[in-house]
Amino acid sequence: MEYFFYIALVLSILCTSTLTSSLPIFNLTTDKYALLAFKNAITSNSRAILSDNWSSNISICNWIGVSCGTKHRRVTALNVSGFHLGGTIPPHLGNLTFLRSLDLSSNSFTGLMPSELSNLRRLKELNVGINSLASTEIPSWLGHMSQLEHLYLNNNTFSGTIPISLFNISSLHTLDMGYNILEGNLPEKIANFSFLGTLNLVGNKLTGSIPSGLFNMSSLIEINMRYNKLSGKLPKDICGNTNPKLKRIYLTGNQLYGKIPTNIYKCRGLEDLRLPKNHFSGDIPQEIWSLSMLRVLSLFTNQFTGIISSYYIIIFDKLSGLSISTS
Repeated sequence: MEYFFYIALVLSILCTSTLTSSLPIFNLTTDKYALLAFKNAITSNSRAILSDNWSSNISICNWIGVSCGTKHRRVTALNVSGFHLGGTIPPHLGNLTFLRSLDLSSNSFTGLMPSELSNLRRLKELNVGINSLASTEIPSWLGHMSQLEHLYLNNNTFSGTIPISLFNISSLHTLDMGYNILEGNLPEKIANFSFLGTLNLVGNKLTGSIPSGLFNMSSLIEINMRYNKLSGKLPKDICGNTNPKLKRIYLTGNQLYGKIPTNIYKCRGLEDLRLPKNHFSGDIPQEIWSLSMLRVLSLFTNQFTGIISSYYIIIFDKLSGLSISTS
């Protein structure tokens, strides 16, 4: 009996040992190899920042652009923004499993975003803006990064439609996809974010109408959809929830038409309203002058009619910018 017990114990230990050895072990050494792989993928480094500073003779926690946590001494942030780097983003960065912030912006990275970045489940900020990443669709795996709060994909050449998977990131505060080649309609789900404060889609090729719920998001502070091909009317229930946080609405250079909704007065916190170069018509609603926080009002190059009483302009002396033209 004891013999069989001994055999079972040995087999159990061997199985446990085999299982443990098959699992990946992530530590500071893993982080170092990941950063060295990133360095080796750099093909252009005009300022020689990495070659001069990222030395194997010093701790990676002391490398420029690298931050480590105080408890586990793992890499928690990588910020090489504006380092004048060129090359591709290696998949090895997906091994920086304690990473909370990854900022590769304002460089000249090309190619694709490796899907291994989806392993960064602790990541709260991802910024690859102002690069030359390949003209393919925005990766759908971004929707698996459930902790993400700030996502910057601006000033690249991403194309195709906005992936529905992005709307799985319920924690998102900032979504910047401006100046790409995105097309198609704005998904209705874009109004489902609970914490989104800034939405930037400027300079794309988006079409269709603006989802009515977008202006009723209680967390939204800024909407920037200038220079797209959006059409239709502004929703009648704009700011229907009396959103006091919405401060900036930028819709310049689209194909919007119809009247400015009289409900505009419910956007009580509005400071900057820019609707020029569209096809808006009719009278400018008097309710717009009740927006006491408004500082900039730009409505030129539309088809407005009617007369604006000088009384409203006089009492609205807080405007620092007023640009209106009527037909």
